[in-house]
Amino acid sequence: MNQSAINLWSQFKNKSSITHDQYEAWAFGNSPKMADELLAHVLKGEKTGTSSLHLLYELDLGEAKLPKPGDYSVLLDGNDQAQAIICTKVVDILPYSQLSEVHGYLEGEGDRTLRYWRSVHQPFFEHELEKYGLTFSEDMLIVYELFELVYEK
Repeated sequence: MNQSAINLWSQFKNKSSITHDQYEAWAFGNSPKMADELLAHVLKGEKTGTSSLHLLYELDLGEAKLPKPGDYSVLLDGNDQAQAIICTKVVDILPYSQLSEVHGYLEGEGDRTLRYWRSVHQPFFEHELEKYGLTFSEDMLIVYELFELVYEK
């Protein structure tokens, strides 16, 4: 486990009524630059949602379980340093084609429209699927998490 994540979680526990050590530590996206950019949106209060391909939980994440309300995550920056903690509030699983303007807005990226969200997420999902020789379809299920920033460094 990442030592900076352990340290930030300990600080959070000391300032809250949390007594468990159940959390995941991860960074947004697939590059240090993307991790930093998306983390900045979280810290500014602009990003309160995130999405991933449901299929990747089976293919890439192996034993990782789907997120559920009440889950905590320590967010890492592009240098794998813990910067914030979020708590998942709502999880929607729906086809890509059924994501709404609200989902796009809560992602907090670009002009916060569904059109922008699709313009960056479809290529991202296509790239992730290429690793498995799979192609993207608008029928693919998306795991959409609404979260709350609960602690920052």
